[in-house]
Amino acid sequence: MAHDVYICYDEKDVETAKDVCEVLENDGLECWVKNRDAGVKDIVTEIMDAIKRNKVMVLLYSKNSKNSNYVNNEVNRAFSQKKPILVFQIDDSKLEGSLEFFLRNKPWIKAYPNPEDKFDELVEDTRKLVKSQGGIGHFIKEHKTPVIIGVIVAILIVGALGFMMSNGGPGTNATQISPGDVKLKISDFHVDDVRKQNTDWNYSYYVGGTISPAPEGSGCIIVVDFYDKTGELVETTETPFEDAQKVSSGFLFGSAVSDKKNIGMVDVQLMDNNIVIAQDEAQI
Repeated sequence: MAHDVYICYDEKDVETAKDVCEVLENDGLECWVKNRDAGVKDIVTEIMDAIKRNKVMVLLYSKNSKNSNYVNNEVNRAFSQKKPILVFQIDDSKLEGSLEFFLRNKPWIKAYPNPEDKFDELVEDTRKLVKSQGGIGHFIKEHKTPVIIGVIVAILIVGALGFMMSNGGPGTNATQISPGDVKLKISDFHVDDVRKQNTDWNYSYYVGGTISPAPEGSGCIIVVDFYDKTGELVETTETPFEDAQKVSSGFLFGSAVSDKKNIGMVDVQLMDNNIVIAQDEAQI
């Protein structure tokens, strides 16, 4: 089930997370918090799915969360999926480590020493971010009958077009890019060691490079597979090309966070309609 807001926090800040959830839900925003909504089986998969299904992430930033591998992984996942992230800072901890990369340009609310004093601002900013994502769930709830009619009409139109195309009718202007039409090259693959004393180890991996010519408007997807030094797949990220972040090396293809310095190889594929049209791999 999709919600509006994924609340990201460290377990030591769970009471503040509960308060944030309550104030947001009292304003009509549906929230997902792991202490309440996660099941007892395969919690990691549930967390990743919840981040994907929610429109916005609200991060409770503190000395606890900034040193948490779990929080780093959750923020990384939201960042790679282009989810809006609103930072709700509940103590005076400085922004540093791998989170600095993910959060340096994100909206920020300084909410210490009394987070409840900033709850009105939190609700307002969160609602704006949710609305910016289209608010499809709320639109359907408020316009149920028109939406149902629209869906039925759309199905009929798509069916008619499919019948026409299968019988030699008018075609489409969409063109599929063929392998060799574009070139992909990895120019930056590195790891940042952001370990802190008396905390969990944390390594952040980044891979960037160039794609030329840029396949604008093609619907291409950048798929990045991260492998450890034994050749086992560790993580996969997928980014629509039009959403790829510009960096000094061209584009940020993908990023991953690990508690071990064990990722040694990356494979990047540019895909169009599930066909690999360009590919490159690199080792650290």
